[in-house]
Amino acid sequence: MAETQAPVRVPFMRTDRQFAAIRDAATAAMLSVLESGRALQGPATERLEARLARMHNLKHAVAVNSGTDALIFALVGLDLPEGSPVAVPALSFIASASAILHVRCRPVFLDVDPETMLMDAGAVLDLIDRRAVRAIVAVHLYGQMLDLEEIGRRARERGIAVIEDAAQALGSSCRGRPPGAHSDATCLSFDPTKVIGACGSGGALLTNDPRIAESARLLRYHGHAGNRVYTRVGFNSQMDEIQAALIDVKLDHLEEWQAARAAIAARFQEAFTGHEHVRGLRILPDRVHNFHKFVVATPDRDGLQRHLASQGIQTSIHYAVPLHQQPCCAATGNQPALPHVEAAAQTILSLPMYAELTRDEVDHIVGTILDFSRAAPLTARAGSAD
Repeated sequence: MAETQAPVRVPFMRTDRQFAAIRDAATAAMLSVLESGRALQGPATERLEARLARMHNLKHAVAVNSGTDALIFALVGLDLPEGSPVAVPALSFIASASAILHVRCRPVFLDVDPETMLMDAGAVLDLIDRRAVRAIVAVHLYGQMLDLEEIGRRARERGIAVIEDAAQALGSSCRGRPPGAHSDATCLSFDPTKVIGACGSGGALLTNDPRIAESARLLRYHGHAGNRVYTRVGFNSQMDEIQAALIDVKLDHLEEWQAARAAIAARFQEAFTGHEHVRGLRILPDRVHNFHKFVVATPDRDGLQRHLASQGIQTSIHYAVPLHQQPCCAATGNQPALPHVEAAAQTILSLPMYAELTRDEVDHIVGTILDFSRAAPLTARAGSAD
């Protein structure tokens, strides 16, 4: 199958289209901040924090500069002894593990369910029952939530903390409950690639624990406790007012954009069902999936990616190098084989997924993938003729 790079017809991201849909409201909100003279930790940030807390049925929300900082601050708030083992799936963004390393703890990398790519719940429960970890970073990958009800219950019984990495799961739910129902703290990201993204960076830590919330508030601005008194060594991790105002405007459209993404995902799922060479990930029952990413698995990932590029369709790989194989994690010690994670790293491919995809663009993606899928058996036989 001859493939050449074609002009881009379907970019992987189109944040410009999103902005065009909210231009007037977003511009007014940002101008209001500029006219107020408040740049940091002002009323826009306070409104956003209150809104996020309400959305997740939690008492505290602390806006920070990134989802990564939210994870670090959540772990700091647990006050774990140095070297404490912390469970984390090996298929995730680097921040899920680097936050553990930042607080001088040791990641314990876990395998995933091959159908969903979510952390293997059975392996987590085994670690909990053996008290083999002090904390768990539970990642809601690609926008689908891991069921934390049993994990959270057993962890509480054994004094093991649970942190939800919900960077990709704003708007998602499990059995009608958003992130935060079964954990000590939940961390959000407003990176521009997320369902609700800032024009830059942003994050938030959510919790019912006043100690974790207060710790995060101190950490986000150099340990400042008021009156220019600094009670601990902290960071400069403030969310600026313009980002808070923009995120607040976008949250007004969360349900609308999520519905559009779900409709696109349903079209993808229907088209790929029953195709041996390209399959979507399993969507679990009792979930609202925000489809932050739409990921397919295929035995010829590189071939599919080249074929899509030849038709002007940009794709990406989340994540080509698992966390337990990343150089920065090498000092964490020997890790057991994680076969499902390692297989996923060779087969997964992220398709364009955003609410502003047009029907023609979705049809083009589907048609191009189905063409590849139908040709794949012939290509395989031709390749094995020698």
